[in-house]
Amino acid sequence: MSEMTLGKLVENAARSRGSSDAYVELSRRRTWNEIHQRTDALGWALKGLGIRSGDRVGVISKDAIEVAETIISCAKIGAIRVGLNYRLAGPELAALVADAGIDVLFIQASLVETIIPALEKVSRPVKLVGMNGDHTLDQGYEALVQQGESKGPLPQTPHSNLMICYTTGSTGLPKGAIYPHIKMMESMAAIALCEGAIPDDVWFHAMPASGIPIMHMLRNVFHGSKCAILGDWNAERALKLIEQERCSITVLVPTMLTDLLSSGLIPNFNCSSIRQLGYGSAPLPPSTVREAMKAFGCRFLQMYGTTELMGMAMMMTASEHEAGLTSGHKCLESAGRPLFYVDVKIVDEEGNDVPNGAEGELLIKTEYVIPAYWNQNLNYAETVRDGWLHTGDIAVRDDDGFIYMKDRAKFRIKSGGYNIFPTEIENCIAEHPAVSEVAVFGVPDPKWGDRIVAVISLSPGGATDSDEIREYCRGKIANFKIPKQVHIWDKLPKGPTGKIQKREIIDRCVAAESPVEVAAP
Repeated sequence: MSEMTLGKLVENAARSRGSSDAYVELSRRRTWNEIHQRTDALGWALKGLGIRSGDRVGVISKDAIEVAETIISCAKIGAIRVGLNYRLAGPELAALVADAGIDVLFIQASLVETIIPALEKVSRPVKLVGMNGDHTLDQGYEALVQQGESKGPLPQTPHSNLMICYTTGSTGLPKGAIYPHIKMMESMAAIALCEGAIPDDVWFHAMPASGIPIMHMLRNVFHGSKCAILGDWNAERALKLIEQERCSITVLVPTMLTDLLSSGLIPNFNCSSIRQLGYGSAPLPPSTVREAMKAFGCRFLQMYGTTELMGMAMMMTASEHEAGLTSGHKCLESAGRPLFYVDVKIVDEEGNDVPNGAEGELLIKTEYVIPAYWNQNLNYAETVRDGWLHTGDIAVRDDDGFIYMKDRAKFRIKSGGYNIFPTEIENCIAEHPAVSEVAVFGVPDPKWGDRIVAVISLSPGGATDSDEIREYCRGKIANFKIPKQVHIWDKLPKGPTGKIQKREIIDRCVAAESPVEVAAP
């Protein structure tokens, strides 16, 4: 598989299906010939900006055709692509730009004015390139492509690593997962095999490609098929694009699926082309799965994976969905079963295997566990031991092999498809002068997966309210991390050592009929 590089697959697609659509949006499209030629040209231009093998190229953008082009160009010249979530606050983005040592940064035009001030705090020089619209930067994306077009075919010099994919940090700086080029492509091929993708599929892509969902945007390269890119999520635009391009296969986060169902718009569009719909990041209630299967009339898959796995580790297949719905088997509450190339074990605190039905930590081993975190060797050594990824998730395996997640790693929150850790939100709220103590966590929510909730106690003489705390967070952390609810208690429960008992707080909130009415202990 040494030749299965991203650039080589794009070259093959251009050779065999050059005039066929590669990437489309609602009002734009590009063929495989165009993608191959443009990524060659952009590769030449990046070399002209001083980019060499192993250098980092960053991208801050909403999903667009150019997002796919940038990673393909990086693959061809051996640069390492670093996707950055445009929803992060300025200081958060600046910290990641500095950590990755980014040399060239592509920025969507509409984001330039809000991002540039934050980048002034980055000490290293970064060349900025605006794309997709009018901007005030000296360098423009299309101008770079035009500069490189006269150079002709680009000799491909792939680097051993293709991408740095940042996780959401549980403490301090997020961790940059390093994706080796060949291993990433092999993982994508294995997932495509498990998904049952076929050459005639038309992919519908709606998940933010700053992180691991970029792999969904690239699934089409294996068959030279078409990928339809939505951009900003909107239920009506999503259905319109599915109908327009006759999309047949997709992966969504539960929030998107529930939004489609609640919109009431599905009957207004012809979505009969959809043959398979995957969902991940959280289970869906069986009632929602039943409603979605009726609405779309297609196969459903549930997928479980992490950034450190470069993709999936477990899946609940279409037939298992059907069996769960018809037989009442509780497998629909699970994360599925391990894929054929994945080893899973559940262990106690001493590392001993636990029997089926017993809770323990979920450990995963596969060829596609990342080899390192960028600049964080100690964190990696704690996370991956003897080849086993220690997820920190508490899980149970039943006698049929289904894995059920009982608790999230270190109280990780999954809201709207994003992984969010409470610590950074707690640190932000704790800086408010009226706040004495704070606990942040997620509670189950039918739309978001988890709803972010904060419980605070006040300093002596302190006074504040929910709206003020939420407003205080604005600009300091990303908007999607701001708690949906803030409750003020006289005191937060603590254990013998003085540690806040977050589990007790969560249980009170979950047990309450309405979280707004939660009473202090």
